[in-house]
Amino acid sequence: MNSPPPDPRYHLAPDEPTLQSILAAYAVVAAFPLLLWVISNPLVGAVTVLTTVTLITGARRAVALVRCFYECQGFTVDLGGKVRITVAQP
Repeated sequence: MNSPPPDPRYHLAPDEPTLQSILAAYAVVAAFPLLLWVISNPLVGAVTVLTTVTLITGARRAVALVRCFYECQGFTVDLGGKVRITVAQP
């Protein structure tokens, strides 16, 4: 059974752009020249990407460590299971 054609007056309007969609579009536009640069210089690009990922990961862990220090007033780090370093406020 066939359904009738949709009413031509009824059309789906595009969603209003959100801040996240606008920022995502700008990120894609900015990433395109970066991608071309990485393709033309693969070694330097790989080192740059690895350095960026390492810095982001280190910054996240540092923020978590500072937050833990302010909440607990100290923290403990195990080094290889043999040495334990405890940092606490007196």
